[in-house]
Amino acid sequence: MHDARIVANEILRRAWDFGVDLSQIDIQKITYFLHGHHLLDHGTPLIGTEFQALHYGPVQTVLLESFRKWGDEPIRELATRFDPIRRTHHEMPRLTDNASMATIDRYLERYLEIPSFAMVEMTHRPGTPWSETMQRARNAVNIGMLITNEMISARFEGITSA
Repeated sequence: MHDARIVANEILRRAWDFGVDLSQIDIQKITYFLHGHHLLDHGTPLIGTEFQALHYGPVQTVLLESFRKWGDEPIRELATRFDPIRRTHHEMPRLTDNASMATIDRYLERYLEIPSFAMVEMTHRPGTPWSETMQRARNAVNIGMLITNEMISARFEGITSA
Protein backbone atom coordinates (compact mmCIF):
# COMPACT_ATOMS: atom_id res chain seq x y z
CA MET A 1 0.00 0.00 0.00
CA HIS A 2 1.33 3.36 -0.98
CA ASP A 3 0.83 7.02 -0.27
CA ALA A 4 -1.58 8.34 -2.91
CA ARG A 5 0.98 11.00 -3.92
CA ILE A 6 3.52 8.34 -4.90
CA VAL A 7 0.97 6.64 -7.17
CA ALA A 8 -0.23 9.98 -8.57
CA ASN A 9 3.34 11.02 -9.35
CA GLU A 10 3.93 7.78 -11.29
CA ILE A 11 0.71 8.38 -13.24
CA LEU A 12 1.77 11.96 -14.01
CA ARG A 13 5.25 10.94 -15.16
CA ARG A 14 3.83 8.35 -17.53
CA ALA A 15 1.09 10.67 -18.81
CA TRP A 16 3.67 13.37 -19.52
CA ASP A 17 5.81 10.78 -21.36
CA PHE A 18 2.77 10.12 -23.58
CA GLY A 19 2.26 13.88 -24.06
CA VAL A 20 -0.97 13.85 -22.04
CA ASP A 21 -1.86 16.60 -19.57
CA LEU A 22 -3.89 15.65 -16.51
CA SER A 23 -6.07 17.86 -14.34
CA GLN A 24 -6.93 17.36 -10.68
CA ILE A 25 -10.12 15.50 -11.62
CA ASP A 26 -8.20 13.22 -14.01
CA ILE A 27 -5.58 12.29 -11.42
CA GLN A 28 -8.27 11.62 -8.79
CA LYS A 29 -10.27 9.37 -11.13
CA ILE A 30 -7.32 7.48 -12.58
CA THR A 31 -5.83 6.90 -9.14
CA TYR A 32 -9.18 5.57 -7.93
CA PHE A 33 -9.64 3.26 -10.91
CA LEU A 34 -6.10 1.87 -10.66
CA HIS A 35 -6.70 1.28 -6.94
CA GLY A 36 -9.83 -0.72 -7.80
CA HIS A 37 -8.04 -2.80 -10.41
CA HIS A 38 -5.22 -3.50 -7.95
CA LEU A 39 -7.75 -4.67 -5.34
CA LEU A 40 -9.34 -7.05 -7.85
CA ASP A 41 -6.14 -8.28 -9.51
CA HIS A 42 -3.90 -8.59 -6.44
CA GLY A 43 -6.29 -8.70 -3.48
CA THR A 44 -4.56 -5.78 -1.78
CA PRO A 45 -5.03 -2.00 -1.89
CA LEU A 46 -2.78 0.09 -4.12
CA ILE A 47 -3.26 3.12 -1.87
CA GLY A 48 -3.02 2.95 1.91
CA THR A 49 -5.83 5.40 2.69
CA GLU A 50 -9.49 5.01 1.85
CA PHE A 51 -11.13 7.18 -0.75
CA GLN A 52 -13.75 9.72 0.30
CA ALA A 53 -17.06 10.28 -1.45
CA LEU A 54 -17.10 13.99 -2.28
CA HIS A 55 -19.25 15.89 -4.77
CA TYR A 56 -17.14 15.07 -7.84
CA GLY A 57 -16.62 11.44 -6.88
CA PRO A 58 -14.04 9.33 -5.07
CA VAL A 59 -11.21 11.51 -3.78
CA GLN A 60 -7.91 11.22 -1.94
CA THR A 61 -7.72 14.38 0.16
CA VAL A 62 -3.93 14.39 0.14
CA LEU A 63 -4.12 14.75 -3.66
CA LEU A 64 -6.62 17.59 -3.36
CA GLU A 65 -4.14 19.43 -1.17
CA SER A 66 -1.12 18.53 -3.29
CA PHE A 67 -2.63 19.75 -6.56
CA ARG A 68 -4.99 22.48 -5.32
CA LYS A 69 -2.96 25.30 -6.86
CA TRP A 70 -3.62 23.94 -10.35
CA GLY A 71 -7.41 24.25 -10.05
CA ASP A 72 -8.92 22.99 -13.33
CA GLU A 73 -5.69 23.57 -15.23
CA PRO A 74 -3.23 20.80 -16.14
CA ILE A 75 -0.96 19.72 -13.28
CA ARG A 76 2.62 20.82 -14.02
CA GLU A 77 4.52 19.57 -10.95
CA LEU A 78 4.75 16.34 -9.00
CA ALA A 79 3.26 16.07 -5.53
CA THR A 80 5.66 16.63 -2.63
CA ARG A 81 5.49 16.07 1.10
CA PHE A 82 5.63 18.98 3.52
CA ASP A 83 7.86 18.92 6.59
CA PRO A 84 5.98 21.08 9.12
CA ILE A 85 8.99 21.42 11.43
CA ARG A 86 11.43 22.68 8.80
CA ARG A 87 8.58 24.18 6.74
CA THR A 88 10.03 22.71 3.55
CA HIS A 89 8.71 20.54 0.73
CA HIS A 90 10.44 17.28 -0.18
CA GLU A 91 10.30 14.98 -3.16
CA MET A 92 8.25 11.81 -2.76
CA PRO A 93 10.00 8.46 -3.29
CA ARG A 94 9.46 6.65 -6.59
CA LEU A 95 7.05 3.76 -6.91
CA THR A 96 9.08 0.57 -7.28
CA ASP A 97 6.95 -2.40 -6.22
CA ASN A 98 6.36 -4.85 -9.05
CA ALA A 99 2.65 -5.54 -8.44
CA SER A 100 1.83 -1.81 -8.35
CA MET A 101 3.85 -1.14 -11.48
CA ALA A 102 2.10 -4.07 -13.20
CA THR A 103 -1.32 -2.57 -12.40
CA ILE A 104 -0.28 0.77 -13.85
CA ASP A 105 1.31 -0.91 -16.89
CA ARG A 106 -1.85 -2.90 -17.56
CA TYR A 107 -4.51 -0.18 -17.23
CA LEU A 108 -3.14 3.36 -17.35
CA GLU A 109 -3.06 3.91 -21.11
CA ARG A 110 -6.73 2.98 -21.41
CA TYR A 111 -7.71 5.52 -18.74
CA LEU A 112 -5.60 8.23 -20.37
CA GLU A 113 -7.90 7.90 -23.40
CA ILE A 114 -11.12 8.48 -21.41
CA PRO A 115 -12.26 12.12 -21.10
CA SER A 116 -12.68 13.54 -17.58
CA PHE A 117 -16.46 13.87 -17.86
CA ALA A 118 -16.76 10.21 -18.92
CA MET A 119 -14.76 9.08 -15.88
CA VAL A 120 -17.04 11.20 -13.67
CA GLU A 121 -20.06 9.50 -15.26
CA MET A 122 -18.51 6.08 -14.59
CA THR A 123 -18.14 6.75 -10.86
CA HIS A 124 -21.54 8.42 -10.50
CA ARG A 125 -23.72 5.68 -11.96
CA PRO A 126 -26.29 4.11 -9.60
CA GLY A 127 -24.84 1.18 -7.65
CA THR A 128 -21.22 2.34 -7.78
CA PRO A 129 -19.19 2.62 -4.55
CA TRP A 130 -19.42 6.43 -4.72
CA SER A 131 -23.19 6.55 -5.32
CA GLU A 132 -23.86 3.89 -2.66
CA THR A 133 -21.76 5.80 -0.12
CA MET A 134 -23.58 9.05 -0.93
CA GLN A 135 -26.96 7.30 -0.70
CA ARG A 136 -26.17 5.64 2.64
CA ALA A 137 -25.04 8.98 4.08
CA ARG A 138 -28.61 10.25 3.75
CA ASN A 139 -29.74 7.78 6.41
CA ALA A 140 -26.65 7.03 8.50
CA VAL A 141 -23.49 8.76 9.68
CA ASN A 142 -20.31 8.03 7.73
CA ILE A 143 -17.54 10.09 9.29
CA GLY A 144 -15.30 11.20 6.44
CA MET A 145 -17.64 9.76 3.79
CA LEU A 146 -15.25 6.84 3.38
CA ILE A 147 -15.59 4.38 0.52
CA THR A 148 -14.34 1.06 1.85
CA ASN A 149 -12.04 -1.22 -0.10
CA GLU A 150 -14.61 -3.99 0.39
CA MET A 151 -17.23 -1.87 -1.36
CA ILE A 152 -14.84 -1.04 -4.19
CA SER A 153 -14.03 -4.73 -4.64
CA ALA A 154 -17.71 -5.70 -4.65
CA ARG A 155 -18.99 -2.90 -6.92
CA PHE A 156 -16.03 -1.77 -8.98
CA GLU A 157 -17.05 0.26 -12.03
CA GLY A 158 -13.78 0.57 -13.96
CA ILE A 159 -13.02 -0.75 -17.42
CA THR A 160 -13.76 -4.45 -17.66
CA SER A 161 -10.59 -5.77 -19.26
CA ALA A 162 -7.22 -4.70 -20.52
